[in-house]
Amino acid sequence: MEYPKTKISRLLLLLFFVSMMACKQEKKTENEEVILWTPYNDSAEVAANQDHEIGRMRYQLIQSKVLNKNKIFTPLYGEVSKMTEADYNALRSLILEQDIPTIQSHIESGMFTYEQLVLFYLYRIYTYELDNTTTLNTIIALNENIVDEARKLDQLRKESVSENRHPIYGMPILLKDNINTRGMTTTAGSIALAKNVVEDAFVVRQLKHNGALILGKVNLSEWAYYLCKGCPVGYSAIGGQTLNPYGRRQFETGGSSSGSGTSVAANYAVAAVGTETSGSILSPSGQNSVVGLKPTIGLLSRSGIVPISSTLDTPGPMTKKCD
Repeated sequence: MEYPKTKISRLLLLLFFVSMMACKQEKKTENEEVILWTPYNDSAEVAANQDHEIGRMRYQLIQSKVLNKNKIFTPLYGEVSKMTEADYNALRSLILEQDIPTIQSHIESGMFTYEQLVLFYLYRIYTYELDNTTTLNTIIALNENIVDEARKLDQLRKESVSENRHPIYGMPILLKDNINTRGMTTTAGSIALAKNVVEDAFVVRQLKHNGALILGKVNLSEWAYYLCKGCPVGYSAIGGQTLNPYGRRQFETGGSSSGSGTSVAANYAVAAVGTETSGSILSPSGQNSVVGLKPTIGLLSRSGIVPISSTLDTPGPMTKKCD
């Protein structure tokens, strides 16, 4: 049976049209944004805190009005999703609540790698920060290259002697978001600095020089609690209300290094860097049962850190207690 040429032409045109539509649909599927997090109505939680005995904990809002967690968490989702719950549970006792020397000794003995260490912390962050019933509103930026950087350090570790490596080598560190960090915005929690992309602060360069892995940025009291008297500590327009892992909406987080304290307490990293003018490291450390140190003023460079006072400001470490 022969088809007229006009019918063949129409058939070919139809096939071409269908194939083009399928191609467009395929591209749309490939580029479609992965939805890991959905905003929620926090009014019931806000109302529940209106009778809190501490006035600063009578929140006006908890969830950030500007932060899209999907943009923060989607880039690393492919890497994190490779870790299974069984993988995570196998590492729990080796990493959870452990100090830096203990973790380094486990890596030296071959129990796990720096890559696995990073993925363990990311798994915890994704598990708790993307769930609106458990989020601490602590993580407000992640280093999209962190897993690749950990793999490179694993390779370098095989090629070098352990005595030549700094104790901070390969350790995932979180930074208060008033510390300039290349590749991530430095906002001090303020919408005014939402697009502030700058080079590394001096302390960040030193951390990287010694092999530390900058995992991401954490929430804080906006402008380090300098411009708002009586406001909830740990609140910023960028990150929303930081919450205490020992009792969400029950206990204060301390501030202004709120995210640094809560993230260490929640085992999101081995350590964090906070900053202090007057109590901003010591307060959240006490509130979250971690160890924080305010170094002697001038001992650590303040270059690249959003300032308050030239005579009082300093960065400082916050981490787990050594037994």
